[in-house]
Amino acid sequence: MKRKRPLTILALFISLAACLTFFLLRDESVSASRFVEPDKLFVALEANVRSQSDFEVMVDIDHARLGAKAGSPMPPAHVLIWSDPELEASILKHNPLAAVDLPLRVLAYEDKRTGKAAVIANSYDFLAQRHSLPDDAAIRSRYEAAISKATKGIPKDVIATFSSNSMPDAGLVTLTSRHDFATTEKRILDAIQAQSDTVSFGTVDFARRSKTYGVDLRPLRLILFGGPGPGGKAMASAPTLGLDAFCQKLVIWQDEDGTVRVTFNDLLALAERQNVSGGLPLQIINRRLKETFSAALDEEPRNATSE
Repeated sequence: MKRKRPLTILALFISLAACLTFFLLRDESVSASRFVEPDKLFVALEANVRSQSDFEVMVDIDHARLGAKAGSPMPPAHVLIWSDPELEASILKHNPLAAVDLPLRVLAYEDKRTGKAAVIANSYDFLAQRHSLPDDAAIRSRYEAAISKATKGIPKDVIATFSSNSMPDAGLVTLTSRHDFATTEKRILDAIQAQSDTVSFGTVDFARRSKTYGVDLRPLRLILFGGPGPGGKAMASAPTLGLDAFCQKLVIWQDEDGTVRVTFNDLLALAERQNVSGGLPLQIINRRLKETFSAALDEEPRNATSE
């Protein structure tokens, strides 16, 4: 019995800390005036993307307003996720796990340092470093052109960049499924839908879409989902996490041997890369993701691997 006490105390500490975080944040309101400029930037981004015939808007997620509805107020942050299918196919043929950073996305948000509205997106250098992509001039040019088209007309002084395009490792968690692809997908979707505080934002069948452009991939599907309440707590002091960490991205893929695997972001690694802190909320979400999906795949959580 004595050997179990540290775990009990740790669990109690995490529970109390989570409750304290909730009570500290729940009464913090964000005035409507703070949304005016970030909203203007988002409207401009969306108009730019919708004006391009080769782009397809997948989903937009207003983190701040969703978080507020879930009792987790946070500064303005609104991400637009859109697709350039031909570009995605050219990237995924080199590394299917790059799907965790696709489709394309850009975030309109309130910069914590300046208090002013800004937009931010990942550079191709980040994707190339994280997923060991080749320095292909054509892919780089198309990626950078896509971001430029999305931010057309937006003043350069409000387009922010991350201080680093590298991560100490890939920052990915991979689990092995004991099931075939279709069963794995169903079990994952069922696990997501079983969470009362979680929202599903859709799926992307990259294998099917890439085939249109002559790229044959093994089964590869992305699931977009998130918890506005827990996510809002994590982004309260770090709204740029709304670009990479939230919504959450889970990739179901099949390797050369036919084994089905599931890969998703290590949220703490993303926070470290952005030089921000999601603190205890991120730790709790990370643990919850691993336990939930390990159970869905009939895998022990300790077998999860970070890449």
